[in-house]
Amino acid sequence: MPPRKKETTEVAPIEPKRSVGRPSKFTQEIADYICEEMINGRDLVDICSKDEMPSRASVYRWLRENPVFETQYAHAREALADFEMARLKAMADATTEANVNSSRVKLNHYQWRVMKIAPRLYGDRTRTELTGENGGPIQVKSSTIDARQLEPEAREALKQALFAAKRMVDGE
Repeated sequence: MPPRKKETTEVAPIEPKRSVGRPSKFTQEIADYICEEMINGRDLVDICSKDEMPSRASVYRWLRENPVFETQYAHAREALADFEMARLKAMADATTEANVNSSRVKLNHYQWRVMKIAPRLYGDRTRTELTGENGGPIQVKSSTIDARQLEPEAREALKQALFAAKRMVDGE
């Protein structure tokens, strides 16, 4: 019988895990780079497509977690919209009778894009804000009506107005 080999239970040393994939830790340097690229006309999809850049999911998480970066990013988006507006102007200026139809499609797309990127600056929605005296909150003053002191016609008009208001609230 051949001699028996001794079984060894050698365990390979555990190597520290190396992170695989894109960087996911926030650094101000990466945030500055992202914003600088946006100011120069690149959108987040293009920026994050580079292997050395974080994923868009990471950037969106950073925006939620870091108010300073969120503000910086908002300003960069407005600058990106300005860049796109300059591109729109150049495209409109270059439109000729020969390319008017294709230019119209492109212009409509870029216009829509700019309105979505920076709706506060380029959106077509108007926003109405109500403020009280000197820009403060609106003050609501209540008054009491003693219906017993009204003339019968005024009492009936008040009654009808209250019923109409109730029907509106009830959705009738």
